[in-house]
Amino acid sequence: MKKYDTEVRLAREMTLMHATLIGVGAMIGAGIFVLIGIAAGVAGPGLILSFSLNAIIALLTAMSYAELGSCYHDAGGGYLWVKEGLPKWNGFLSGWMSWFAHAVACSLYALGFGAYFDHVLREFSIIMPHWGFFSPQKILAAGVAILFAYINYRGASETGKIGNLVTIAKIIILLIFIGFGLELIVRQGDWRTTFSPFLPNGFGGVFKAMGLTFIAFQGFEVIAQSSEEIKNPRKNIPRAVFLSLLIVVPIYILVAITAIGTVKAEGMKPWEYLALQKETALVNVARNFFIGGGVLILIGGVISTISALNATIFSSSRVAFAMGRDRNFPSFFSKVHPKNFTPHWSILVSLIIIVLMAVSLPIEVVASAADIMFMLLFLQVNIAMISLRKRGKIWTVDT
Repeated sequence: MKKYDTEVRLAREMTLMHATLIGVGAMIGAGIFVLIGIAAGVAGPGLILSFSLNAIIALLTAMSYAELGSCYHDAGGGYLWVKEGLPKWNGFLSGWMSWFAHAVACSLYALGFGAYFDHVLREFSIIMPHWGFFSPQKILAAGVAILFAYINYRGASETGKIGNLVTIAKIIILLIFIGFGLELIVRQGDWRTTFSPFLPNGFGGVFKAMGLTFIAFQGFEVIAQSSEEIKNPRKNIPRAVFLSLLIVVPIYILVAITAIGTVKAEGMKPWEYLALQKETALVNVARNFFIGGGVLILIGGVISTISALNATIFSSSRVAFAMGRDRNFPSFFSKVHPKNFTPHWSILVSLIIIVLMAVSLPIEVVASAADIMFMLLFLQVNIAMISLRKRGKIWTVDT
């Protein structure tokens, strides 16, 4: 047997804090930093309602993930449960959906990083050249994807340490943004006018914004994908699922309120201004808060997209690993590096898909594709939980 053909199970290295922060890291990324300007243009102040409704939907699905995650502790997450609870073809289909959804989400986060980091370079008068078809943002997106694929290859422990630091830093930055923004809203006094009309595009705009930003709530899937590497998974997986949502949802809603409520643009509504700014809308909003506010959000956008990318590359490779172990993918996907105990071939193939998507598609298309795949996956997971509960297989799993 060749040296790299050794198959072993993934090592349990992640604590409750690691698991929670990897979920938070997957959620606070492109959804809040990159897509909020685009989504605000679609829903107006109704974006607050879009985030709230998405949170309710995510909570219902998170309950299924918490219950199933406390019983099934192998890598694979939603794919594993659909395979157990529904006919065989559903498991195969859900595995492809999960792998593709995470890979596309990685592309979205990489593109978000490219947009923000290119902005950072321009602040220092550094202009990256276009290389034919490839814009500076796409070059940066490909580069950061390769970097974090290598970090994931090095091991779950290294992945968790870097991800934890980045996630804590971006939470602090967003709390600073929210604090200064709310203070400005109160000081202006006429905040009600900035939220009127609340639904400029009706409920249709709210639903469109929900579809565009739902990817921002899929972090509990990343936690589930990590279940084979989490210590005491029976207790820590449900806790991590709910803690991650408890941290993220209030931040999303408060950022939306702050972004819309503080914009004063002549000749246009606040959400129209945010839509014009697209990926870097929060940067321009923060510039009005305090000196250096825009730079702070630029840093937050860079580290947020990095954190989400780091967590989602991790998750994408784990579902590919699980499918390889079940022979739904070629068997080399299930090979584990004998030193790092990571599924190195799964990481490599996922990286190829991530880079191809990032350099070939616009960010709105990438976000929409990922949202659709996650919604279909979550639908199957909820049906699988009902099936497993009726068959009595949730409570009889060896823990």
